[in-house]
Amino acid sequence: MNRLRKAAPWGLPVALTAVAVVWVVDAIGGVLAHQAAAPFAYSVAVLYDAVWLYALAQETAHRRQGSSARLPKAVGWVFLPLTVAVLAVNGLLAGDVLAAAVGALIPVLAKVTLVMAIDRDRTRISARAQAAIDRTRATTRDRIAVTRAVAAARADETKAAAEILKATREAEAQAVTVTHDAWEQYANVIDQHPLPEPVGELPGLISDSDLDALLGGGVPDGIPALGTGGSGPGGGEPGTPSGTGGGAPSLDEAKAANDKQVALLAAQLYATDPPPSKRQFRTAMRAEMNARRLTGSWNTIDALYDREKALATSEGGE
Repeated sequence: MNRLRKAAPWGLPVALTAVAVVWVVDAIGGVLAHQAAAPFAYSVAVLYDAVWLYALAQETAHRRQGSSARLPKAVGWVFLPLTVAVLAVNGLLAGDVLAAAVGALIPVLAKVTLVMAIDRDRTRISARAQAAIDRTRATTRDRIAVTRAVAAARADETKAAAEILKATREAEAQAVTVTHDAWEQYANVIDQHPLPEPVGELPGLISDSDLDALLGGGVPDGIPALGTGGSGPGGGEPGTPSGTGGGAPSLDEAKAANDKQVALLAAQLYATDPPPSKRQFRTAMRAEMNARRLTGSWNTIDALYDREKALATSEGGE
């Protein structure tokens, strides 16, 4: 019963507003239908009434809670004469003066009864109390806005820190991956191309007679053949060690002969047109040394290659 008593004053304004809305939709749609398609015309009429009803609802809400309703009031009073004019023009175009007068009067009655219902139902407070309420609301809104701004700033800071941490972790992982790949490639290179042993003193330069003797299949002068007696100082008969009269050369003589033949072999293998690359030279030298049972480290082979290359360069410059 209490609810019915409170809702009774709103019955007439709601009924008149509903009739006015329907009449306005029909009037605006009928007028615009002469200029545009009917669906478009009536949709414009519906949007017009929707804005008018929204302004009335906002004005009612503000008045009931005692707050300012300047903008909704302004919109409502602007739409009222427009609505009256549209209904009056629609009745006159139809040739019915009574319909024009009644149609124009319905929005006015709806507005007046609505204002009376609002004034009866709204909360009545003094101007000082209303000002205090407005100040409290403004302060509360400010606090809420500041709180939201602080929360948004903290969220942005947390997000930025997370992005920085993520980028750092990705960079560290990428660095570890690159380092690991580099070590794997280094290990593969070491396995395929082991580092040469420490090199000793390189053999002396190759003379033309030594090169002719090597190409002719003989042994250069001054170097005893491996496994036979030498012809140098102190050399004996074949089968007798050089300088000792034994059956084999001394260790120093054997090493000198080996180094000399390795040097001659390097000169022979480098004397191609064009000269071989270092890798080709290393491969050919090792194959020929194994075939001839010569000994020598990788470092010695590389040093011989560098020497032959330097000699070829100097001769070309001259």
